[in-house]
Amino acid sequence: MFALELLAPAKTPDDVPPASEKSPESSNHSGDVDPFDPDTRAPKLVRVQAEFIELSHEALTKLLFLSKPASADSTELRKQVQEMVSKNEAKVIETQMITAKSGQKATTESIHEFIYPTEYSPPGLPGSFDESYKAPPNPLKINLAPVPTAFDTRNLGSTLEIEPTIDDGNNTIQLRLVPEIVYHTGNTTWYEGKDITGNPFKVMMPNMYVARLNTSLTLINGQYTLAAVVSPKDDKGDTDMTRKVMVFVKCDVLIVK
Repeated sequence: MFALELLAPAKTPDDVPPASEKSPESSNHSGDVDPFDPDTRAPKLVRVQAEFIELSHEALTKLLFLSKPASADSTELRKQVQEMVSKNEAKVIETQMITAKSGQKATTESIHEFIYPTEYSPPGLPGSFDESYKAPPNPLKINLAPVPTAFDTRNLGSTLEIEPTIDDGNNTIQLRLVPEIVYHTGNTTWYEGKDITGNPFKVMMPNMYVARLNTSLTLINGQYTLAAVVSPKDDKGDTDMTRKVMVFVKCDVLIVK
């Protein structure tokens, strides 16, 4: 019995496709990063930009009505909002920016350090006295004005805290950020009375209004992302539901060269 064996013809050099025509499955999935490119090995920084843009609640609803974004890229939305700013239909109330190394925390502040009392005690004489000293009457019985004995500090203004991490390929950035704006909107009277001489006194504590977000994002290099929408304060320091503040965030990977 004989068996027939069919042999395929040998391939000539003309039959072998060039390296550039290889299938995508056999290509290197490293993000098309050239390891011999000097920029690949160069040090890199991340510049983070946070923008607070105020507009009416109605205008915000109109922008987002029936919107179905296919990705986290909000660059087109940011362009629409910029057109509203140019027409005075929206207002940029704050822009924060800071540059940091990948994996490092960084903070930028534009603040006024507001110091205020947090604890009060009746007035008294310091030090110790011998037995011959006759203590004065209880300050509470003679109704003396209380004296602040402890203080705290609150930063009024804007603060941006970030921690960016560049992924392989320099195309995406893992970002943790805490942008905030703090206002002193007035004071609340917690206690009031008159001292022994008839002079009135008040124990007051400050009221603060804060617009803040604390989140972690994955951003594309050079693209905007709508990170949050918050409500601003009104003239009395209360939450104004008729207006909204859109918070846009953008990261740029900068090559040090």
